[in-house]
Amino acid sequence: MRKVALCLATAASAAALTACGGATVDSDEVTETPTVTSEVTETESSSSSSATPSSATTTARERSSSIGNGPEDEPAREVTDVPQQASAFSPQEEAYLAQLRESGVNVDGIEDQLTATGATVCADNLITRDAVAGQLVEQRRTDMDAAGVAALISDTARANLCS
Repeated sequence: MRKVALCLATAASAAALTACGGATVDSDEVTETPTVTSEVTETESSSSSSATPSSATTTARERSSSIGNGPEDEPAREVTDVPQQASAFSPQEEAYLAQLRESGVNVDGIEDQLTATGATVCADNLITRDAVAGQLVEQRRTDMDAAGVAALISDTARANLCS
């Protein structure tokens, strides 16, 4: 009984899969998708009775070619010099970071975090300052203790960033 049921289920599955065949698209069945150029051509030729199909096509080509009048691609070439990079920091932020460096804090690679911390000091949010000061000590970016680094960040931020 089980074998008969299994055979019937298998046959039904095979029949269902066979019925789903024909999902492949033949090239005869493919229809052309209208592009901007062909839509413009059709619109121009139907709206102006004096325009011939060749003049409408020419106008559409001129419009489509004028759309892409951007810079042309150039062949690849070897880079011999690295371009001069502008600083991403304002002069006040640069002064803030320089004063932290001079005070013995290694700020390399964490400039963004330190300037953001300085901004929070200006907003009287000292929780971030204390957390960053502790991280600087734990990462051995300074020889000072966490309280000293926190005071340094506050004083330096207020002197350079808070205005």
